[in-house]
Amino acid sequence: MAAAQHAAALPRVAARHVPWTLLAALALLAAVSLGLLQVLQSSRTASAGYALRELERERDALAAEVRLLEADVAAQARTDQVRRIAIERLGMVQPARTVRVTVPERAPAGIAMPGRYVVRPEPTPALEVAWWEALLRRLPGFD
Repeated sequence: MAAAQHAAALPRVAARHVPWTLLAALALLAAVSLGLLQVLQSSRTASAGYALRELERERDALAAEVRLLEADVAAQARTDQVRRIAIERLGMVQPARTVRVTVPERAPAGIAMPGRYVVRPEPTPALEVAWWEALLRRLPGFD
């Protein structure tokens, strides 16, 4: 009986229930947050796309400018135009006499290039053959 009186004297702890409105509000808040994150991500993607498109336009404009400059260089490389520019702009004149020098050595087979322009391939190490590959090579038909 003492245990029953002691149990009756303890305050009853009521089970706490979460109201449905709080759960609905949390779900709505989560949905809005996800929507905002998606909008922010789409906005960043669009901004990156616009920047990329602008860089592509700039690259194309620079490539066109390079082609124009190459055409200008090619046009100025003509011998008659080079001669005219040399005489008019630089004040050069035709030589009074021409000297020819004969060299008894033969011309080299190839044009020597400075070392910084020569691309030398990296030596590749020999691959080790596995024991089973060596065994298969000894068998007829597995060369």
